[in-house]
Amino acid sequence: MIVYTERGWLIESDQYANELINEWRDWLSEGKETPEMAYLKDRNRQMILLMLEKIKESGNQAFIPYLKLWEEIEYQKVRTEIRETIGILELQNPVDNQAALQRQDKIKEALKGSPASDYLVKCFECGKRFTFTVEEQKFFKQEGLSCRKDARNAGIRVVFGKPKRQLKSQ
Repeated sequence: MIVYTERGWLIESDQYANELINEWRDWLSEGKETPEMAYLKDRNRQMILLMLEKIKESGNQAFIPYLKLWEEIEYQKVRTEIRETIGILELQNPVDNQAALQRQDKIKEALKGSPASDYLVKCFECGKRFTFTVEEQKFFKQEGLSCRKDARNAGIRVVFGKPKRQLKSQ
């Protein structure tokens, strides 16, 4: 199982929703009329709802047949959202793009990253845990080293549970 940070999931769910929509666009260009929609049924609900929001924002009525196929096999709560999306597309109701702009701003902010912070590292050799400080992370980056599970190979020596900087010996 993959576990994402909140920031990571924000980025990943947005990208995955885009991939699914692009897949539908490909199907449309290929003339695929009745694709199997069961692959969407047990996906992350937050990501599925985001996909539906993006479909509404697109205003693309060509997605309606796919939405109807999907609606037939989906759970009640998502079915309701699918029906709403179909209704908006059929009536060509304008969608408030403010939510899309806010979502894009959040993603831009998430892509900037977060400041470095200390974190715990467990030595693969001795099993002791120690704090890998921001300063040590900077040192590793400057020296071209990477933090690995094996303290010796990563350039760290653990003495009494404390990291001690040491360059790799050739």
